[in-house]
Amino acid sequence: MQRTALSLLLGLLAVSSSAFAGDWKLLPVRDAEYKPEVTVSAVAGSLDPQHGGAGPYSGIELALNCLLLQPPSGVMRTHISLGQFDHDGLKLTDFEINPRWTVKMNQGLSFGVGPGIGLVNADIAGHSATLFALQLGADLDYRMGPLNLGLGLRWQATEGKEIKPGRSGADNALLQARIGFNF
Repeated sequence: MQRTALSLLLGLLAVSSSAFAGDWKLLPVRDAEYKPEVTVSAVAGSLDPQHGGAGPYSGIELALNCLLLQPPSGVMRTHISLGQFDHDGLKLTDFEINPRWTVKMNQGLSFGVGPGIGLVNADIAGHSATLFALQLGADLDYRMGPLNLGLGLRWQATEGKEIKPGRSGADNALLQARIGFNF
């Protein structure tokens, strides 16, 4: 699943790269017309770790229009999330910041793609390590007034630090659904 997810996400990123040509806006938060369009969501899904079998994932997410940078087309949305996975003796707690270049497909539907960074605390049988992570993801969101529904796919690569003897790194893929409120 991880290789398929990575191939899909890299293809989506390559297709969207043409949208990044042009004038970027630095610190759009200073503009009078800036609107954060905040969304707070509960997240649930299936995480497939490098070591072990897939299992349930849950968390929370805050998404908003980026305060620092906006592309010439579409909008940069920053997704900040905290999630947990606990399955077959592997516990992962991750904190992620994922900017997504997002385009509206119609009035309520949007699609976003982009990289991210994170910190993952991995625990296996009482042995733990905190790992730096890089990820690549894609999201589909549907806004219905105050309600937001979303689907996301994210591949995450962690540093190869030893968690316990014989087990290093915590690479994983995540398929998630979100339900939240727009403010």
